[in-house]
Amino acid sequence: MQNKISFHLIAASIKNIILMNVVYLICMSIFRLVFFVRFADMQELQGLTYDILRAFYMGMRFDLVVVSYITYLVTLTFTIVWIINNLKIYEQWLKFVKFYYFTMFSLAFFILCVDSGFYSYFKSHINTVIFGVLEDDTKALFTGIAENYNLPIISAGLVALFGVVYFIASFFIKAINFPINSQREKSTPFFLKFGIILVLIALNVISARGSFGLFPLGTMDADISPNIFVNKLCLNGITTFQEAIDFRLKENNDYDLISAVGYSGDIEGAFAEFLNVKKEKLKKKLIDNLKKRTPQNSLIDEIKPNVIIIVMESFGSDLIQYNSESFNILGELKKHFDSDYVFYNFLSGDIGTTGSLETIMLNIPQRLKAKFISQSKYAYHEYQFAAALPYKKAGYETIFLYGGDIGWRNMSSFAPRAEFDFVEGQGSMDPGYEKNQWGVYDEYLFDHIYKKLSQNTGKPKFILAMTTTNHPPYSLPKNYNKLSLIISKDLDKKIVGDKKLSRMRFETYQYSCQKVGELITRIKKSKFGQNTLIAVTGDHNFWDVFNYSNEQLGVIDAVPFYLYVPNKLKNYKFNPETFGSHLDIISTLYNLSLSGKEYISLGKNMFANTSNSIAFNADGIIMDKDGLVKCDIEKGTASYYIWDQNHPQMLLISEADENHNKMIKYYKTVLAIAEYLVKNP
Repeated sequence: MQNKISFHLIAASIKNIILMNVVYLICMSIFRLVFFVRFADMQELQGLTYDILRAFYMGMRFDLVVVSYITYLVTLTFTIVWIINNLKIYEQWLKFVKFYYFTMFSLAFFILCVDSGFYSYFKSHINTVIFGVLEDDTKALFTGIAENYNLPIISAGLVALFGVVYFIASFFIKAINFPINSQREKSTPFFLKFGIILVLIALNVISARGSFGLFPLGTMDADISPNIFVNKLCLNGITTFQEAIDFRLKENNDYDLISAVGYSGDIEGAFAEFLNVKKEKLKKKLIDNLKKRTPQNSLIDEIKPNVIIIVMESFGSDLIQYNSESFNILGELKKHFDSDYVFYNFLSGDIGTTGSLETIMLNIPQRLKAKFISQSKYAYHEYQFAAALPYKKAGYETIFLYGGDIGWRNMSSFAPRAEFDFVEGQGSMDPGYEKNQWGVYDEYLFDHIYKKLSQNTGKPKFILAMTTTNHPPYSLPKNYNKLSLIISKDLDKKIVGDKKLSRMRFETYQYSCQKVGELITRIKKSKFGQNTLIAVTGDHNFWDVFNYSNEQLGVIDAVPFYLYVPNKLKNYKFNPETFGSHLDIISTLYNLSLSGKEYISLGKNMFANTSNSIAFNADGIIMDKDGLVKCDIEKGTASYYIWDQNHPQMLLISEADENHNKMIKYYKTVLAIAEYLVKNP
């Protein structure tokens, strides 16, 4: 029995390893405290004591996830060694544990040190920019570090830190004694051994998830305060580095979109064709060729109108045609659709939320086979064509609001780079707002928008907001009084799948329309009614209720573009048949709200040159008043259609004609230019 592992030894080992993990966890909190002392602006944080305490608590949860992931291998090997039940092997395992903890936590604390240095320069935790070390002039980079930092002192500090890490591991492993008497104890009963192992594994898994909820703890959960620094305080560099690695691995760096659309080595050709000029006429700095200027307008100079853009989750156009008194899908929004401008020949920028949102935020189309910019190495660049930039230069407050957690899709880091001064999610809103799994219900986001609009800062506001409610699991606030939704026989025949689920879908769609309509009514009746423009669109259509045939390609990605313009500024000719997409929203608003201001955009003003308007998106749909093309750049194929004059919104298969080829050419030039602009900021 002397070579067997005693229960006393098992208990001592478990206790000491848990204590060692706790000590390392405390050390990580000390790192966070140092980070806070070093980077916090105490004047800016006045009155946020509770948020700061929450940030340290949330930070400990993020740190616990890191510690638990490191402990996975220890838990696994512990199980195997105990099953083998050999004392000598157990002694060797303890030596491995000491070496493993020293190695892993030395690496962890090294990353935290790097993160501190990274933050001092970029004001952000480690992100994909760090991979530039391998892509840029690495020698020059390290030369610069050597010139600006005292490397001998930093190196000595790291050695001392690693010494502390080693001491902690050595102390707790050494403290696991091997009493002589304990080696003569009886073997541990199987049921007790199995139970202990099961509990240890369960605790390890739960702590590594960081949450008892449906989703594990993620960077989105750091959205706890209206103050960006407090939200960043929650995170650690290890968590954000792991996220950066995920982004990097998913990013397709090999796909050459410029070559795929036929402009390999000839990007000037794409610019020339897009602008309809000869190459020789192009300015040397290619982006300068895209600069435009809004007309001088003394009334705009006087009013300085606020601009609000609301992007509604799954607000597709298709369902609107069924609106009636009995099937009241639009609610309060109906009267605004009747009295203001609405473009229906309008496409979402992408088939997903992020791609469409980025199209609006950056004034360029979503690029094919490309990672979303917000989650790529390009997320931390500054863009001359960012939608908010002309407003910022004109003295506006630029505000991005999201109904969910602002860490979603890395928006907390990307939106400030897209020239938004204030970036807020549900964590910045009234804690009393009612929520579902995705964020605050739309009515509360709209209330927050109105509060932002009402803040007297002496500056006009440019607000871009994204809703979350019209999304599975399709829940509604308790106090919402549903309007009539009697489904007609015609509509019922077109519904596919679960009828109960479809009804829930209609109810959340109605709720969102009702509440955005109420916001518009509220603004129109307020002092802001004659100095605020309001744009509303959907991020994409919905596809879980109806089936679509190829003859309906024109409505698959259709979303409405609603626009309220105060009477004083209504001096444009409106053509409801104009074709457009998310790419055209900002250009339209520039020309309605800015006087004599320069901007860069690949989109068009929906109130100008409407006879030749083209709409297209990342789904490869290109359409105008004469027809539609479904284009697959990667395969080099396309399907051609013309509009069925006898059935509105329906298509007829066609042979390729000159107009189809013109649309494809336009589509390719814009994609090539967008790719060039992103990769050459």
